[in-house]
Amino acid sequence: MIDQILQEAETNIIPKWPPVNNYKIIQDLIDLTSKESELNYEKQIIDFFNEFKEQLLAKVDIIQKKMINETHKYPIDNHQIIKKYQEISNILQFKQLLMNEQGRNLEEHSTLCRQFIQQIESQKDKNTKLLQSLLTQSNQLQKSFNLEYPTIIKQQLFTLIDSISFFNQDISQISLNQSNQDIQQSNINSQNSNKITADLIMKLISNKSNFCSDQFINELNLSLQKLNPLLQQLKFNNIFQQNKEPIEFSKISEEKLNLIEEYVKHSIQLRSDQQYENSTKNMLELKQINEIMNSKMNFLNQEFIQKFEKWSVEMHPFLKQINFQNCIQDQNKFDLLKNLGDNSINQLMMTDQKEFFYLYLNLFGTEHQNGQNDLIVSKKRNIEQIITKLNSENWTCCISSLDLQKDLKYIFRIQIQKINQGNEFLVGLMRNSISKDSGGWIDELSCELQSQSLYLKINKNYGINNYIKGIGEFKVKKDGVLEIRVCLKDKLLEVTDYPNYLYKLGLEEKHKSKLEQYEDLRFYLGFLSSDIQICLKDAEIVDEFKD
Repeated sequence: MIDQILQEAETNIIPKWPPVNNYKIIQDLIDLTSKESELNYEKQIIDFFNEFKEQLLAKVDIIQKKMINETHKYPIDNHQIIKKYQEISNILQFKQLLMNEQGRNLEEHSTLCRQFIQQIESQKDKNTKLLQSLLTQSNQLQKSFNLEYPTIIKQQLFTLIDSISFFNQDISQISLNQSNQDIQQSNINSQNSNKITADLIMKLISNKSNFCSDQFINELNLSLQKLNPLLQQLKFNNIFQQNKEPIEFSKISEEKLNLIEEYVKHSIQLRSDQQYENSTKNMLELKQINEIMNSKMNFLNQEFIQKFEKWSVEMHPFLKQINFQNCIQDQNKFDLLKNLGDNSINQLMMTDQKEFFYLYLNLFGTEHQNGQNDLIVSKKRNIEQIITKLNSENWTCCISSLDLQKDLKYIFRIQIQKINQGNEFLVGLMRNSISKDSGGWIDELSCELQSQSLYLKINKNYGINNYIKGIGEFKVKKDGVLEIRVCLKDKLLEVTDYPNYLYKLGLEEKHKSKLEQYEDLRFYLGFLSSDIQICLKDAEIVDEFKD
């Protein structure tokens, strides 16, 4: 190593000097200084500017000097790296000491060398840190140095110079040629979709919603076309928001565009001007809409009305396009119904329910065990509904379309049209909420009747099994009519023969609480065997039950 120091200390880095914690640092510096051509950054910069300054020397001289000065912040070549290494390692002092052997005896010279080495050894941590910094700075410049970008700028400047013209028709032709090139390029390479071009900028700016003047658009277009070569070098990962594209206002009419403009201004003013909001609420159109919405006969809940009124204020620019004059066909009738009190409305509803209950009531097969397909419900001209069970040996149910109200009295009258000996069926109430997954007998609010000879008799107990009236066992002729009576508030659920009322069965006491507890009880029929046909002859709301 001493020979190497004596011979190469002036020009090279010595692999094992100075002592450091990590000799790879010194080796990396040796590798770095071996790449003389790669480290000659100033020459590359000067070559670049010498080539370019023939055309634009007056303009580029300042930036050239600036870039060169920037490189001086770093150790940019072999000489500077080695010089810095010499300062850190004291390699030249060591060389001088080794050369001063003459005039001293060997022992004295060896002692001086040993002392010098010990001194440098004591600086091992410091030397490691300083040499690491030297390596980092050298690599930093190497990584950050970029000759490609200045080259692109130079090429684009040449292109711009070629595009210089004092005649508008030439500029227009240049723009047209550039546009055609852009189209061809975009067809060749889809990656160019994220490039910024003059045409893209103009498309965004000239959107009709910006209301820019034609003069401004034309002048801006001419200016941007001159800059198009530079603009095309700009790339962005996402020009538009995810799953969003500019709204094509050019495809809607001026009338609709003006309406949108009015709506935006209206919406902004609503949020900043309470007086404006109040005046909008008093507009004739909104008053008429609110009058209709607040009519008690609409049976709308207050929360919905409030949300609708708020929405109508927001949408006023659009709503005022509708002519609300004479929108009500008969104002007198509307006012009459509008001014009805709650009691009057309830009386009207009660009358309507009583008179038309049977018309509103429909029967249909439930989803449980495919009842919607195994049961057929047909209506006769006299509005009777006939339920027929097809070929199936599963229990299926036919349920009514209306939930029964707690405070009303109902009667349902059914008559057997067809039933085989020994076949049975169920009649009673069930919850609509269980109809998809279960049969009505689960609720135990039913009566199961079986065909025995000429009569229908009780078979199994499904809740309606409390004997109230009759001599002997409960029985009804097969061709007779059964009447089912319901009053949920009074906990009443009965089955009797109509019109004689000789027999009567009621709901067992332990099940009566269900009539008040359940909120969605409906009339239903249950069938097991096929070829059963039952007719719902009548369904009424009554004031009192007859005995």
